[in-house]
Amino acid sequence: MSLTSNGSFPSSVRLSPGYVNFDMAILRSDHIVVDEAGLTGEVNPIAKIPLDSLSPGAIYNQTTNKASTIFAGTTILECGNSEGLDGDLAIVTQTGSFTAKGELLSDVLSYERHLYKFDREIKLVLLILIVEAIILVAITVRIIEGHRAYSWFYGMFVLGTVIPPLLPTAFVVSVGISTKRLQEKRITCTDPTCCLAAGKVNRALFDKTGTLTEQGLKFVSAQEDSDIGSSESEMPPLLQLGLAVCHTLTLSESGDLIGPNVDREAFGAISSAMLLANGDVSLGGVIIKSLKRFDFDHHSTTQSVIVEYGGEKFVFVKGSPEAISSLCDPSSIPTDFEAKARNAARNGMYQLAIARSVYKGSKDLNEIQRSEIEKELIFCGSVHFQNQLKQEATEVISELKGGNVESAIVTGDSVLTGVFVAKKAGIIPPKKNVVVGMTIRDVFEHLLNNDPESAGALSKHTAVFGRCNPVHKVRIVSTFIEKGGNDCGALSAAHVGVALSNTEASIVAPFTSIDKKITAVTEILREGRCALASTLASYKYMLMYGQVETINQVANAYFNSDFGEWCWPITMAFSLPLSKAASKLGSKRPTSSILGAHTVSSACGVLGIHFFFLAMAFVLLYQQDWFQCRKWDGQDISLEYGLGDNYEVTR
Repeated sequence: MSLTSNGSFPSSVRLSPGYVNFDMAILRSDHIVVDEAGLTGEVNPIAKIPLDSLSPGAIYNQTTNKASTIFAGTTILECGNSEGLDGDLAIVTQTGSFTAKGELLSDVLSYERHLYKFDREIKLVLLILIVEAIILVAITVRIIEGHRAYSWFYGMFVLGTVIPPLLPTAFVVSVGISTKRLQEKRITCTDPTCCLAAGKVNRALFDKTGTLTEQGLKFVSAQEDSDIGSSESEMPPLLQLGLAVCHTLTLSESGDLIGPNVDREAFGAISSAMLLANGDVSLGGVIIKSLKRFDFDHHSTTQSVIVEYGGEKFVFVKGSPEAISSLCDPSSIPTDFEAKARNAARNGMYQLAIARSVYKGSKDLNEIQRSEIEKELIFCGSVHFQNQLKQEATEVISELKGGNVESAIVTGDSVLTGVFVAKKAGIIPPKKNVVVGMTIRDVFEHLLNNDPESAGALSKHTAVFGRCNPVHKVRIVSTFIEKGGNDCGALSAAHVGVALSNTEASIVAPFTSIDKKITAVTEILREGRCALASTLASYKYMLMYGQVETINQVANAYFNSDFGEWCWPITMAFSLPLSKAASKLGSKRPTSSILGAHTVSSACGVLGIHFFFLAMAFVLLYQQDWFQCRKWDGQDISLEYGLGDNYEVTR
């Protein structure tokens, strides 16, 4: 294995437990366990292995050699205790903003905020107010002619009422109060602007595992075909051997199994299997030596291993049923395999298939490529796991339906497993027929690449997206947005991302449920609607108050009068945002348009009533025989300030 230089000067590092500040490639180690929760959100510790010393001609790549890379932002939990050059060694490959942690933070800091309807409309509103202010200031100066200083300051006062200085607070105060209430419910918010967007959410996309269902998988059975069976069923010997050796598990210093939950559950189901410190496996007292391992690949959805057992070399490949069946000799696959696999998926089973072959190649281990062993396999059997639906999932989906918010599942599992969970959660009615496109994946990807509008139209009628990798999830989320190795990207792409985690996904997601409860979704939507409604109410009040005061000021300038000194809008303006959210989501979402028919009609209606009574008062005033307009004895009209204060007039 060789490392390429990009102009920096990498240095060797002796590893020790603690926080990691740069990306490193592991050169030598016997035992390394890393916590990647701070970077990927993975709740379980990850075992790392050194670069393959048997592949001197290979070029190091951070993506393909992920299992041999320690990333910045992670924590080394366990490693060797040897001192100096005899200890675990790694070489620094990236530092600063070029690390995985740095790139994630750069994406967050350079995040382009989604533009909403009121972002575009506020510019037009300000333009209208500026034009109105220019006209009314000119009228005011014209009315108070001959007194330039007084007319100038009076005009500035009119300008300040046409464009209220407190108007921007209408879009801030309500959001601040709502996010504070969310924080009291242990829901944090890193982007308060998304609180207003939450008030207009009309579709919710859920991951399956760990979101709608519990985090862990439970082992159900392992069978030679795709029958579900039970955990008490006897496991076939070859299938047992495959499960015992084809995994990415390692032992911690305390003797616990470290690795993915699915591997731990499957290995734990084999009572006679024991994992040794050097990575070999003892099965029924027989030592099985692990020779070479290929980690799980998202594109092929497989992982494989070469082992030595009974003097022969065997290949075991584990992956999705579709991937394994395509790699096997058709004659070795049960005739009803596909039908039984679909039936198991319909019953909510998470499935893996295992296949084997005898390695008869003459190549050295360092020359063996993955594609050379993952072919012409003999089918061994299927392994079944099950996720339990979270207790609150059904209630949350029901409330979202009542709030006119459609729900869908985006999962890496089989689409049929997703349909099962969707029916149990209430996303799809239990007895409703479902059209399943098992071969639609390539078609959908083609639409995403060549016709995004058609992909978006198709997505709106889709309740479950299956076999999605992290890139697919981002692109699916993007189809619902008007602008056209984990879920951080999807959380960032969404208008409102909610992470059920206190890890790095929380930095990318605007909202995070510290208690990891799915009920946070409805809490956020309720507070979002509350913030949006109270924001628009405060906006209308501030605008109406400014318009009423402006017209009154111009009228007072004409009559040489003025307001009383204690006329302030603060009490009402800052009490409206204190409105609390409803206990349940309503069927209608509040408007987000400040120039929409609802907002304009309600504001203009109040202003119309005010102007009507003001005009009627003027009409009645001019009909009085004692009234004389714009006649006074003094030379300086600025001295007439007292005309507007009843106390001064009657004193």
